[in-house]
Amino acid sequence: MTMLVLLLGTAIRNLSGWQSNEAVSGWVSGPLTSLAIAELLLAIKLKTVLPRSRQLLPLFGIALLATLGGVLIGAVLLAGPLGEQRSTLAGLYTATFSGGTLNFVSVARSLSPSPSLLALATGADQIVFTLWFGVSLWLGRRQRPLSTGDPSAEGIPDPADMSAAGESSAGGFAPGWPKALVWGLSALIVSELVSRALAAIGLGIPAILVLTSTALLMAQLPGAESRRSSYGLGLLLIQPFFVVIGLGTPLAGVLAEGRWILTYAAIVVGMHVLAVLVMHRRHHLPLPELLVASQAAIGGPSTALALATGIERNELAVAGVALGLLGYVIGTYVGVAVAIWVV
Repeated sequence: MTMLVLLLGTAIRNLSGWQSNEAVSGWVSGPLTSLAIAELLLAIKLKTVLPRSRQLLPLFGIALLATLGGVLIGAVLLAGPLGEQRSTLAGLYTATFSGGTLNFVSVARSLSPSPSLLALATGADQIVFTLWFGVSLWLGRRQRPLSTGDPSAEGIPDPADMSAAGESSAGGFAPGWPKALVWGLSALIVSELVSRALAAIGLGIPAILVLTSTALLMAQLPGAESRRSSYGLGLLLIQPFFVVIGLGTPLAGVLAEGRWILTYAAIVVGMHVLAVLVMHRRHHLPLPELLVASQAAIGGPSTALALATGIERNELAVAGVALGLLGYVIGTYVGVAVAIWVV
């Protein structure tokens, strides 16, 4: 959906020349996107995620280290062509390939890159992700399942327990969305108060990190049932962000620089893929487990779920979703840290 929304906005801009109002764009990229991030994070119950991710946690750690290695190697190799964009792209790709699109948007909010750079970075992300998912599906299906699991029982995560990672964006219209909206608005208000309090004592912590931490802490409070629709609502609310990116992208002016951004994304995912295959060949780690852990990092919980079921390894679905949600927890922090470090 993200790629389709982005392409629609880009097509409207370049075929008609129409651009969104600056005030509207600022509201979408600011408060609305902050609310979407809060809603997505409010669905994560750490006491459920952490135990269920234990099965594939070491493999997920390998995947994250491979992503980080690819980011740093690409930043060195493409230092000249990328120029001042290098640190921003390093932060964005560290984040998005550590848990998916939510991390990308969160770090983008913190780094504030230009709309054209965001559009190119998002497009490159989607291209390399799609290629690797297709290859993962092919490789996984070549492996005979060691156990098929019970697709009606333990194989598929329970949305009530796992933050509804498999729900569609239409989940935002579920009966519980008003309660989820109240939780999200509360998270925004609390994070704003915390940011002001920290600033008053001289701690200038990026607002997105305060929001992320606040939403995660609130997600652990009682009343999980009232937050059941948070994930679907968050997915719905985050789409206008990509519409704004597309509407701010004049293709004629950015295509020339886009090839290096795509090259960078390809290097990051390529190093990730190489690490997965080497660990399978040399250390005899099970390939299906490695692939699900990889997709939890590259694409997030929904992608990990889709791959696990697509290769008929339903028993890996719960752990894959849990790892993707764990990527949501850590990806923003790591992405911001890498962006600051890579200068």
